[in-house]
Amino acid sequence: MRKKAFSTHVVEDINHDGFQMTFDNGATISVMFGKHTYSDRGETTAEVAVWDKDGDWYILNEDDNHNSLIKSPDGIEVIGHCTSNLVAHIMKLAKNL
Repeated sequence: MRKKAFSTHVVEDINHDGFQMTFDNGATISVMFGKHTYSDRGETTAEVAVWDKDGDWYILNEDDNHNSLIKSPDGIEVIGHCTSNLVAHIMKLAKNL
């Protein structure tokens, strides 16, 4: 059975909202905002995580001005304080992993 392309995630008791998208290549992006995230609770930024179909997590490549994703050397790692433009950019990168 194929994983759903879109899902929402709400944890009301900790004011934690967000969504996930899974692309045709199997990469998933998670966009979360709320009290316990690296964001300003969704006012202007969100926390983003990216992982591939094999469960490898990715971060932005600082060596190329954030124009690619690289496997996280630390395993599970999120990209904090992302503006909406940066979230859209990360989505495009994840879609093309």
